[in-house]
Amino acid sequence: MKIKKFVARDYKTAIHQAKKEMGPDAIILHSRQIKKRGIMGWFSPPQIEITVAMDDTLQVHTDRKRKNIDAAWSAPAGNANQQVPLPRDTGREVELVEEIRRMNHLMEEMKSKLYEVESIKGLSQSVQRFHQMLLENRVKPEIAMHIAANIQNRLPQDHRTELKWAHEVCVHTLREFVKDISPINLYRNQTSRLVFMIGPTGVGKTTTIAKLAAKMTFLENKRVALITLDTYRISAADQLRTFADIMGIPLSVVFSDGEMKEALDKYQDQDIIFVDTAGCSPFNKEQMADLERFVKVAQPDDIILVLSVTTDSDDLINTYEQFKSVGIDKIIFTKLDETTTYGQILNVVYEIRKPIAYVTTGQNVPDDIEIPDSTRLARMFLGEEGIR
Repeated sequence: MKIKKFVARDYKTAIHQAKKEMGPDAIILHSRQIKKRGIMGWFSPPQIEITVAMDDTLQVHTDRKRKNIDAAWSAPAGNANQQVPLPRDTGREVELVEEIRRMNHLMEEMKSKLYEVESIKGLSQSVQRFHQMLLENRVKPEIAMHIAANIQNRLPQDHRTELKWAHEVCVHTLREFVKDISPINLYRNQTSRLVFMIGPTGVGKTTTIAKLAAKMTFLENKRVALITLDTYRISAADQLRTFADIMGIPLSVVFSDGEMKEALDKYQDQDIIFVDTAGCSPFNKEQMADLERFVKVAQPDDIILVLSVTTDSDDLINTYEQFKSVGIDKIIFTKLDETTTYGQILNVVYEIRKPIAYVTTGQNVPDDIEIPDSTRLARMFLGEEGIR
């Protein structure tokens, strides 16, 4: 294996030099900013140094692969059915590449950890305590550090602060990240407000609709209608029909664009129409195409993405990214009663910048749904409150 350092005025130039000499399969092991030695270094801009590794055997092997592939593409048409034999990777070469990748990953983790340690040193004891509380409640490290820095900047520089005051500043700072609370609003003289509930399977869309429909029917005296597009599951329409029968509100099961238009015309005198969409994988192109088509036909006033807090933060954010092409207005977080940590709510809102409409706290219809309070959410992120 060859290991060599390259120094240049910027990262791009250093990479170009490395690839030119070591080949396109060279792997970067480390990079850093350096200054020239001596007096001249005082007046010169910093340079970039990268350390690059390349295994001769692997390079010869890769070059041979490229040549064989190029030969296959440039072969005469009469030989199109001939298969060009490609050499197989040896176990040693695969292990070598994997080891280098692990080294790269490990060094990135070490750099990140060192940066975090250095950053924490600048925090007062009380802020360090709040930072740790956020981490224990599954707030991402980079978000927790950003919030901790915000808290520290609002406290006296001499770090002489009563814990109670520091705690109030912490809660106030956290509130600012979840201050955008936006439940469904029915404006005066507005009729047939159309609300689509979307999301992956198993997050509780149908039960959430039942809770909202019951509250608006019995507590707010609104005229409510239900439409279900969830024809993938046999039990889905039956479940919503049971809720509709109990509440005495109309329900339509829709299979096509034409039936959607008919249902909307039928319910145009209702105050609000909830549409229960099929729970689908955001990676299922056919199901996503169906959802996008119905949204285009119906033109809803609100599209609300329903997410379960029992899911990992990265998966929640990825789900949002896959569904956002539909056009998401708000978020509902469900199943808060099924976990003891709530940092994933903060992680998602911090990343996607969408308002929270409601949170659900159990299976009881209509009781276990509420408009979130930003102060309570802040205390939940610190592990000071939960769902009783």
